[in-house]
Amino acid sequence: MSIMSNQNPLISIVIPSYNKVKYIKKTLDSIVSQSYKSYEVIIQDGGSTDGTLNVIKKYAKKYPKHIRYESKKDGGQLNAINIGLKKAKGELVTFINADDVYEKDAFEAVVGHYLENPNALWFAGKGIVIDENDNEIAKFATWYKSLLLNWNLRTFLLITNYLMQPSVFLTKKALKKYGLFTGTKFAVMEYDMWLKISIDRMPVLINKVLTKFRLEKDTKTSTNSKLLLYEDEKIIKKYTKNKLTLFLHILHNYFRVIIGKII
Repeated sequence: MSIMSNQNPLISIVIPSYNKVKYIKKTLDSIVSQSYKSYEVIIQDGGSTDGTLNVIKKYAKKYPKHIRYESKKDGGQLNAINIGLKKAKGELVTFINADDVYEKDAFEAVVGHYLENPNALWFAGKGIVIDENDNEIAKFATWYKSLLLNWNLRTFLLITNYLMQPSVFLTKKALKKYGLFTGTKFAVMEYDMWLKISIDRMPVLINKVLTKFRLEKDTKTSTNSKLLLYEDEKIIKKYTKNKLTLFLHILHNYFRVIIGKII
């Protein structure tokens, strides 16, 4: 997909970071190797002590036009993301964790769809799940979420959050209209944002794997699975009173607990 030289909207990528020295190089490499170069990276580091900051400084020095960072104690992942988003200058905005990675030509695909859909509020591509050794896992969950994304219906989004967070890009106008992300002290509840925007319209589908989402045994997604599902059910009750939809949503969550694939 070719991007016209005079049509290069800026993409803002926020990275919340804290003690991710094992992975952040892979995350940054996946960004700086993108074919599309009109982007800015805003790293909000929570005061890492494991060498993460040294990696960040190295990349910021090598790519000063693209990468800037701040390292100080913050209120956690949600706070770091929202601080970064307030600094974002791009027409398209997103956040990715410091252990996830972008696939080749991901930005070019997003921008191509943005130029073709100038009135869209947000865009959603596909993603896969990997473990700490970069092996693909949770293939069944990825398959059915990809299937639901292909249908791209709000009814299904109310039943389950089938969107892969790193593969979702918002327009700046959507962020201004709907505000920053919400969550708790232990998690970002991006599902709340998805349901809020989807009242207006569903995302433009990008039929391409854009990211790899890393699921480690000690991540918040794994260790706080029951708490996350509790918060998830609180969110869904804000957006629908339909008893069948609520039943199917809760049933799906119980299924996730049983199979042990909380993603």
